[in-house]
Amino acid sequence: MAIWPFNRNEVTMDMIAQDPTCDPYYDPPGWKPPRWRVTLSFFWESIAKPPGERRYVNKLDRGLLVYLMLSYFIKALDQRNISNAYVSGMKQALHLDGNEYNYFTTLFNCGYLVGSIPSQLSLSFARPSIMIPSCEILWTVMVMLQSRSTSAKYIYICRFFQGFAESICYPTMMMIIGSWYKPEEIAKRVIIWDMTGNIASMFSGYLQAAIYTNLNGVSGFAGWQWLFIIDGVISLPIGLFGYFAIPDFPTTSRAVWLTDRDKEYSIRRMTEVGRKGTKKMTVKRFFQIFTGWRFWAFITPYAAYITGAGTYMNLWLQAVGYDVQMTNILPTIGNAISLVSGYIFAILSDITRWRWQLSILTLLPYVFGNLVLAIWDVPFGWKFAANLVPNIGSSFFSLFMAWESEVFQDDTELRGYLPAIGNAIWYCQYAWFPVVAFPAQDAPHYKWGYWAAFGLTIINIVSIYAMYLAIMWDVRRRGLVMNKYGLYVEREDLVDYSSSSLDDIKGPEVLEQAYETGSIDVERDSDLIETKKE
Repeated sequence: MAIWPFNRNEVTMDMIAQDPTCDPYYDPPGWKPPRWRVTLSFFWESIAKPPGERRYVNKLDRGLLVYLMLSYFIKALDQRNISNAYVSGMKQALHLDGNEYNYFTTLFNCGYLVGSIPSQLSLSFARPSIMIPSCEILWTVMVMLQSRSTSAKYIYICRFFQGFAESICYPTMMMIIGSWYKPEEIAKRVIIWDMTGNIASMFSGYLQAAIYTNLNGVSGFAGWQWLFIIDGVISLPIGLFGYFAIPDFPTTSRAVWLTDRDKEYSIRRMTEVGRKGTKKMTVKRFFQIFTGWRFWAFITPYAAYITGAGTYMNLWLQAVGYDVQMTNILPTIGNAISLVSGYIFAILSDITRWRWQLSILTLLPYVFGNLVLAIWDVPFGWKFAANLVPNIGSSFFSLFMAWESEVFQDDTELRGYLPAIGNAIWYCQYAWFPVVAFPAQDAPHYKWGYWAAFGLTIINIVSIYAMYLAIMWDVRRRGLVMNKYGLYVEREDLVDYSSSSLDDIKGPEVLEQAYETGSIDVERDSDLIETKKE
């Protein structure tokens, strides 16, 4: 700890004189990271940030990001368990011999479809910190009830309400992430958040294998029933944690783990980036979403994302003679591939800011996988690869949504409604597409399903480029200018706190707050600011 032979208030006033907007706790003027921090920041950018900002970002990661990861983990786990249960004894126990497996997915998708728009409308009068955890608890109850299923109809009901409750999760969480993190931070957080879905898929496979081996028949429950029970036990405390962890938005946050100083700094960060705060959603504004070019430019690539290859790997493994344990475990190789490739894409995306270019690159593995499986008459090794290679591109949605958070950053509600409407359309088509293109009785050789997925992937690639062209057209039409983060904003929203004064930006009353907020506690802040002796 440094020795301070001077008056701390003099240091604070000198710093603010250099930069009137500076809160020296977060932004000490002249601070430069040592070389080793710059090197490590290639993997995690906050390592090279000033200590105060680094502590702030780490606080966001420990609170918001950790909760989002846990929440998405249980969401993916609770979705995946129906597939693992189906190949682990549920099919025989409930006498499922037709398209019931597809209908489980269809009813879940129908529930998701029904809940997508109402879940976003609910945010007009209820905080995300209330709505998301409440819905998580509801879908946890639906998951546990499936352990008592005696027929397919019972599961249909549970899956519908599970999908309904989960519909708020992805679009709202994506909107929250985009409201707190800066451009050099967002892609890694989104992909790490999304990676937890792959971890959940891996965990579900290992969990079902362990349950089938160790708990099958215990207390009168079959292994597949225990899977639903244990999933529910894992999910419930995470749902309760959400009431504490979700900070809502910078302008409305009541998070107890953020200080008032943190909340003021959050607004400053997002103002400089160009992110707008929340606004009231009116009926007129809601319907304007559907008439604007942004809706159509976004929806086309979003709805065209049909994975196909790799989705039914466990059914193919079962058909070629693998036992229950290996049928559950081998697909987790693809999840491991997703984890590694996803983080590599995240690093490249945050460093280069090639959001749309990398989004297209992630679709190429799906082109390969769907083409090989569509041809079908290929050696076993090619089929195995065609089911695994597409996992390289599993970070597509994360990269695409990171791009959406930036190019539509001037409208917070739009960033929530677009993926919500996109999910509604996507799940609407998924309510019938798997049944028609990938009927269970044709598994594992689907006559035209992989050809359809191949064609949709090509459409997806073309539509992403078309969306980029539409964005650049809008930039020229509106006369937008680029800020220091490489994002386009209105000229009046162009803010650089390193060269502007708070008096110019927010008025003299905020300048007075800057002096108060900028005061330094010697014991706490002495390592944050480097001063020069005369």
